[in-house]
Amino acid sequence: MERYTSFAQTSIGASHISRGLICQDSSACVDREKYSFAAAADGHGSLCYLRTDRGSRFAVECAAECVSEFMEGLAEAEELLQDERQREELLNQLWRSIIARWHDVTEQDFLNDPFTEEELERIPEDIFPGYRERYEEGEYIGAYGTTLVFAVVTDSYAFGAQIGDGKCVVIDCDSNIVAPIPDDPRCYENITTSMCQDDAALSARFFYLPKGMLPAAVFLCTDGVENSYWNEDQLFGFFRGLALTIVENGIEDSVRQLSEFLPSMNRLDQGTLLHHP
Repeated sequence: MERYTSFAQTSIGASHISRGLICQDSSACVDREKYSFAAAADGHGSLCYLRTDRGSRFAVECAAECVSEFMEGLAEAEELLQDERQREELLNQLWRSIIARWHDVTEQDFLNDPFTEEELERIPEDIFPGYRERYEEGEYIGAYGTTLVFAVVTDSYAFGAQIGDGKCVVIDCDSNIVAPIPDDPRCYENITTSMCQDDAALSARFFYLPKGMLPAAVFLCTDGVENSYWNEDQLFGFFRGLALTIVENGIEDSVRQLSEFLPSMNRLDQGTLLHHP
């Protein structure tokens, strides 16, 4: 395949710094022989989500693992993705496997390392009543809440999935730019759907692009990047400029510039990229 190059860049947001919070988001990327992968997960900022930083890290790791297994199993049956009904079934199956693995990993993390008194004392009971009691009774999963968005690009097709807020942006070879994953109406202001919710296995939104519509670049970002701009056009302008910088300066120098720029963005958390030079 014509090689895509992926990278992931994570920076703590200005609002987190001002509130003395750790970076709660994660990103990951990998370039395989037959595909490139990138993912971003946005941990929830409220103090009641005690281990959201772990949850976001587990999310991108589980997505990478499950995508690897999915692509290996799909090697002899790529034509299945061309059929809309079978594609929907396969992508939903992949999503369910990601959710299931994330639940297994978070459960094992909690069993190996139960909540400490220090962690529980961080919860402001006047603002988040009931959370401490819930966690003390063993209802741990909410503490790991996170969003997730990922994308996969091959020489024959591209696809991705998302739960929660954030953005997936695609630039085609004619420099047209679109957001192929529909917004979730349940995500507004500081409210988002999450991998910790009971219906997470049913809450993914997907995109799929066939060979004739393969992108020049795919960008993934959390709402920290998205909310740093007034509207979608401005956000698209940022990504178009980043793509041009990569073309002109190469990946290594562009990532360095991006790492210097990201912390200055208002409320920024992190972003990832798949780019075809």
